[in-house]
Amino acid sequence: MPRRLLCVLMSAGLAVGTALGVTQPAQAADPTVDGGGRANAGVAPGARSGAMAKTAAIPAGYTVRGIDVSSHDHNLGPISWPAVAASGVKFAYVKATEGRTYLNPYFAEDYAAAKDAGLLVGAYHFARPDKRDPINEANFFVDSAKFTRDGQTLVPMVDIEWPYWSGAPTCYGLTPTEMSTWIRSFTDQVKARIGRPVMIYTNTNYWNPCTGKNASFGANPLDIAGYTAARPPLPAGWTAETIWQYAAGNPSQPGNYSQNVFKGTYAALTQLTGVPVAAPPVALRSRSNKRYVVAESAGAKPLIASRTTVARWEQFDVISAGGGYVALRSRANGRYVTAESKGAKPLIANRAKVSTWEKFTIINNSDGTISLRAAANGRYVVAESKGTKPLIANRTSISSWEKFDRISL
Repeated sequence: MPRRLLCVLMSAGLAVGTALGVTQPAQAADPTVDGGGRANAGVAPGARSGAMAKTAAIPAGYTVRGIDVSSHDHNLGPISWPAVAASGVKFAYVKATEGRTYLNPYFAEDYAAAKDAGLLVGAYHFARPDKRDPINEANFFVDSAKFTRDGQTLVPMVDIEWPYWSGAPTCYGLTPTEMSTWIRSFTDQVKARIGRPVMIYTNTNYWNPCTGKNASFGANPLDIAGYTAARPPLPAGWTAETIWQYAAGNPSQPGNYSQNVFKGTYAALTQLTGVPVAAPPVALRSRSNKRYVVAESAGAKPLIASRTTVARWEQFDVISAGGGYVALRSRANGRYVTAESKGAKPLIANRAKVSTWEKFTIINNSDGTISLRAAANGRYVVAESKGTKPLIANRTSISSWEKFDRISL
């Protein structure tokens, strides 16, 4: 079914349910005893996807691949984690728990075997807001998730999506305020336990109506579900995804696992582990003239795309600034790049700390390039006059002059 039609149908379903006052007791008994939920948020309420092909194309502009698995992926036998690693997969999320009592019987086995195969691995929890007990549910998850501060364990993830059983209310019978409060209590408790924000896995067609477009969770990394050729629109509060689940997989087919991609490099992915590996610096090469961006005169002059080779002044650290934003720190002087005067003046690396003017959103273009959008004014950074003038954030759309190759060093 085309996604546009699917979105219309889901929106209509929400409206009809509200109009008719369709409800279900919030404390209804579990519909299954085997933890039936899995990360499958890209489909309609009450549905399970089994139609995605094993050969779903990797989205353009993404290079770091991952999968997620649950007990359903053992329907045909054990998972061969060495084979998964050999296929090019670099990370995996394994379902650990659901609600307050269900523990995936294959979790410990898959968690250890995936790590032994060399993957970065995280645990995920299928949320049950209908139980209205977020603190105990969060504690049960953390107690079971085996989060450790090493260089291989990814931050845990909470799966917030449609109920999977027939007859359930789309938003578990909770109002947007109740749903937002439940999510806040759960995520705050996980952070209090492990010291890191939990990743949120969801779908915009669930999040926006069920939370009332709550935009206060942008500091949590986002795993967006959308089984489409182009990345789906993001939920309220996020300007960028961390992971995109672009294919749902099919547990009835061997090796057909849910497919994910990470937005960034492998080194950047390690930042989601208990002991992050220092990310290497990057160089930015303008597509307008094939020249590298330099913090001219050790950062004393505005940035300009004028260099044919990369030395220290052409190197930048990409620093997470929260809420999906990044900051660029020049290796030339250790200062942050700023969209000076709210973007009215050329970019220059002269700030000692990060505020709004030093924040940028990285846009992954379909041709593998990136563009930078300044938080100061919402405009795109351009290599003005094909790179002959300093960079400035003043464009409202992306063309060749606003595209850069991001090169890890």
